[in-house]
Amino acid sequence: SSLRQGDMSITKFFTKLHIIWDELENFRPEPICTCSIKCCCNVIPSITQRKREDQAKQFLRGLNDQYNNIKSHVLLMDPIPPISKIFSFVAQQERQLIGISFIANVSSKTIVVNAATTSLTCTHCGRAGHTENLL
Repeated sequence: SSLRQGDMSITKFFTKLHIIWDELENFRPEPICTCSIKCCCNVIPSITQRKREDQAKQFLRGLNDQYNNIKSHVLLMDPIPPISKIFSFVAQQERQLIGISFIANVSSKTIVVNAATTSLTCTHCGRAGHTENLL
């Protein structure tokens, strides 16, 4: 089973994943080359890179559907960027989504307020948009 973002912020979700990755690293550290001669096969850097890519994919897979565009974009990159850069991309998208949601919420409340005030008619002056009490 994999960890999902759910109602967590991007930062909280990333932090939870990072804690798990750190715990796994403690139990199963990356191998160290013990060749007597200087190793030239590059297997250790290859293992490290694969592990970083797996972490990036795990992070992306756990994100909510609203991040599908950025997930697709990152997965098409070759090589996959470092997890810190991916986190920055996604956090930026989260800020934009929160901003859009806030603007939409404020706009809908403004529309409701405007609709409510324009239906009022003052009994004192006969104008629309207020009542005698508001004068």
